[in-house]
Amino acid sequence: MLNISTLSYSWLMEMGYSIHEGFGLACHLGVLADLPTIGVGKNLHHVDGLDQSEVRKQLEGKGNCNKECISLTGQSGTTWGAAMCSCPGSSRPIYISVGHRISLDSAIGIVKYCCRYRVPEPTRQADIRSKVFLQKHQRLQQ
Repeated sequence: MLNISTLSYSWLMEMGYSIHEGFGLACHLGVLADLPTIGVGKNLHHVDGLDQSEVRKQLEGKGNCNKECISLTGQSGTTWGAAMCSCPGSSRPIYISVGHRISLDSAIGIVKYCCRYRVPEPTRQADIRSKVFLQKHQRLQQ
């Protein structure tokens, strides 16, 4: 098990289901690590009247799919996060939310800075490396 307290980080980015009603995984990790955290997801769950297909239509309608964002404000008036097309020509946005000790504007800025492809580069690299690790260890077990 990884002891996060022995590592030195400025912030954490959690990739999963980004928008939650309340205290999601990014918040939980941020509180435990006492670090600013950002939630990033490829899917949007129905929360406060927000709908993934409607968000996509809004992005396409505004011609925003060039690293532009739209705010995700629910029927209650609460801003839950942002939807962003992270690479030119992408029709599938990623969803960004604050986790702990960070503003939405700062979270969006960091995610924009980290996106060379649809998924932010730290998460993309972690995914690539974890797959290599698993393939290597599955071969050793066979």
